[in-house]
Amino acid sequence: MNETAWLSGIDRFHRLRLAPAPTLSLIGRYQHPWENHTPEWRAFFEGRYGFERAPAPVLTWRLGATFEPLLALPVVVTRPCPRWKAPRPLMVMRYAGESEYVPLFDCDGAIAPEVIDRLSVLARAPETPRPAIPLPLTPDSPRPDEWLPGLKLLDPRLVWVLGEIQGAFPNKPVVIMSGYRPDAHTSFHKRGKALDLYVDGVPTEELYAFCRTLHDVGCGFYPNNRFIHFDVRPFGTGKVTWVDVAEPGAPSRYVDGWPGVLPAGTAWLGGG
Repeated sequence: MNETAWLSGIDRFHRLRLAPAPTLSLIGRYQHPWENHTPEWRAFFEGRYGFERAPAPVLTWRLGATFEPLLALPVVVTRPCPRWKAPRPLMVMRYAGESEYVPLFDCDGAIAPEVIDRLSVLARAPETPRPAIPLPLTPDSPRPDEWLPGLKLLDPRLVWVLGEIQGAFPNKPVVIMSGYRPDAHTSFHKRGKALDLYVDGVPTEELYAFCRTLHDVGCGFYPNNRFIHFDVRPFGTGKVTWVDVAEPGAPSRYVDGWPGVLPAGTAWLGGG
């Protein structure tokens, strides 16, 4: 028995995906189980003394001639994406010389298969050997917060950030100078939520100005370095910007602005 046994009657040579509309309504309540997914007004009607409601579907298996689910989630065969609609892949490079074209999204606009794996490999900690792709299905690292030693899966919202960068600066390679840093002084690099990067052929001032247009994203400007810091933050954080004038390798030294980039008194002095 395995998690795909119920697909035994479907051609395995086709890529499959859950049909979004009916599926999300079924599985939504299983996401973040520690949160209450029922609004108060609905709880009244669905509560003990409310109107009779159908129970939540139970995802389980029963033993028969074949392993069949009690609840069959709707599945459709993914159709080939027409070339005119297919999103362009993004050239992503690692500071040490690795590079590959990464398709960020699929034909429907969802995150493309294996994109988290591939970007996480490019953003792995320094001096970490390159692992094989696809990554293992379960974590295999002595550290509980890593997927593999020196590798942490990136936050999916960083894929959105890279997609926005690609849209703003089309056909320009993105170079990741730093991603996951297990010993970083900030939690964003430790948690796989930050990338230090630059776009080939784009001035850092221009890239920094673009970063500041993104909501709930932290933006760090480093006049004496080539990269811009991007990190993804909780909804409602707003825009967080700072300027660090330290030389490469030196301790951070924050200022409240920078000529032509940020007016004095507008930069956050706490850094990233």
